[in-house]
Amino acid sequence: MARVVIFTRLTARPGARDALLVELEQLGEAVRAEPGNEAFEVYAARDLPDVVVGYEVFRDDAALAEHRASDATKGMTNRLSDLLAGPPEITYAV
Repeated sequence: MARVVIFTRLTARPGARDALLVELEQLGEAVRAEPGNEAFEVYAARDLPDVVVGYEVFRDDAALAEHRASDATKGMTNRLSDLLAGPPEITYAV
């Protein structure tokens, strides 16, 4: 099975980037504890004041499926919806 790498770009509503980073770091603590997770990192974009970029690495598709079914992931959508200016841009790599 191949590793799954996910790159994500999120655009916060104006002034909400710091709150978005806090939420994503809290999510990251839970995701990093998942047995199939190999990396979860988020960063504020240097030149774009409302943009956050991140990447996640999962051992394989089964680990990604477990991640998506986790309580932390399920609760994330509601918590982030008020902070985002639009849907995340997600790119999957192998």
